[in-house]
Order: sequence, then C-alpha cells, then structure tokens
Amino acid sequence: MEEELRKTSADKAKARHCAKGLLKDARVQNAPVIINTLLPTVRKTFNIIVAAAPNGTFSGKADAMTQRRNDTVFIVYDNQKAEVRKRFSVAHELGHIYLGHLHGSSSLDLNSENFDEIEANIFAANLLMPKLLLSSDIKSGLSPEALAKRYGVSIDALWYQLTDAGLINLLHSTSHS
Repeated sequence: MEEELRKTSADKAKARHCAKGLLKDARVQNAPVIINTLLPTVRKTFNIIVAAAPNGTFSGKADAMTQRRNDTVFIVYDNQKAEVRKRFSVAHELGHIYLGHLHGSSSLDLNSENFDEIEANIFAANLLMPKLLLSSDIKSGLSPEALAKRYGVSIDALWYQLTDAGLINLLHSTSHS
C-alpha cells in the first residue's frame, strides 16, 4: 500500500510566482486588478466558468467553491457577500486552480493552517495586490484605508498582504515622514 504524500509546509514562493505569472500574462500594470479582465488569459490554460451561486447556496461556512466537471472547472461564489469578499474569494479559487489543488470549497480563513488554503490566500493577495504596485502606492503616501479602497480589498486582506510581502515597515516609514 502506497502512503499518501502530505505537504509539510505551504509553498508560498510558488503561490507568489503563479500570481505574478498570471498578472504578467494578462499584462496587468495598474490597480485595481479586475478579475474579469484576467479570465481570457486564464481560459488559455483552463476551461473555466465563473458564476454567482443562487441565493442560499452557501451555508456560511464557505464563500466560494471550485468544482471540476469533465474538462470544465467551475468557480461559484456567494453573491450575497460584499464586493471585496467576492473578489478575494474568486481570486482565492483561481489560486487553487493554478496551484493544482482542486478540492471543493473554501472558507477564506486568513488564519488557516491548511497548507492549500494558505497558498491560495497568498496567491489571491498577490494577484489582487501585487507587491510592486502596492509598494509604489505606499511610497506615494496612501493610507491603509485608501490602499484597501484602491485595490478593492478588505482592510484585513490588505494587512495580510502587507505582512506577507514584507511591506509593513515601508508603510510605517512613509506614514511618519
């Protein structure tokens, strides 16, 4: 009997690299990153359909899910959530697709210890808030609230990316200048 190989840590570098690659392939150069403008690029690699779920589909445990049916991958998201949550949810599910772990639903717990979820969160954060763009906007003096609005993300998602991308010190140094 062959033992299943399990991850011992999240591959954060791979998640960042995949998000950066998608942005490059889609020729994204400005914030905010619009998910719908990425989909033609995604469809060059994956047969994908992204759609809002009928009201009542999600019970509160998940905000989106990815399912494969034959050769098509479906991302279904909870349309009753705030716009920033829907954006992060879809980006997160795209992360699962690009990172090769299609396994169902996602709760988008930014404190998750599940390695696939951590990777998908990092992918989503880097997709919606690319480090180079975010760094430039921080240097221009935008406040965290203005940054979250500019990137179309929640303040929690912004802090997650600022921390993961090592930009917290940059933010603090520009806010005290």
